[in-house]
Amino acid sequence: MLTRRLARRIAVQILFANEFLKEDIASVAERVAESLDEVLTPFSIELVKRTCEFEPELNELIRKHLRNWDYKRVAVLDRVLIRMALCEIIHFHDIPVEVTINEALEISKDFSNLKSRRFVNGILDSIYKELITANKLSKKKPISFALNRKKKTHTKGSP
Repeated sequence: MLTRRLARRIAVQILFANEFLKEDIASVAERVAESLDEVLTPFSIELVKRTCEFEPELNELIRKHLRNWDYKRVAVLDRVLIRMALCEIIHFHDIPVEVTINEALEISKDFSNLKSRRFVNGILDSIYKELITANKLSKKKPISFALNRKKKTHTKGSP
């Protein structure tokens, strides 16, 4: 069974390939999975499908947060990775934002360089802060909030 990280890696490769092929995404997905000798999971299929479905809105969010950059000059892989991570942040309510951003950075380590990783992190962080401020995210509370309860302190002799 594929891990979600591997499913995301495959999704990035599908989306990257389609940036150049501009074909039916289902066909591209099958060919990429076959060339990687992998099976597409429901998660990777849904991530690719939703990223494509919301591409115009996601691209607009990215454009708004570029400082002194033309969207077309951003590396294709960086655009694809940011777009996919944003889709997951906004449209996959059961996945904590911290997990999504960390996964995007881990994938960036495998396919890109340090400058790209910092760029991806900066853009995702900037957009995430805007979405939080505008109250546009409906995510579950991160696990860390649930575990931040005060612990009882016991003194010697007390139960």
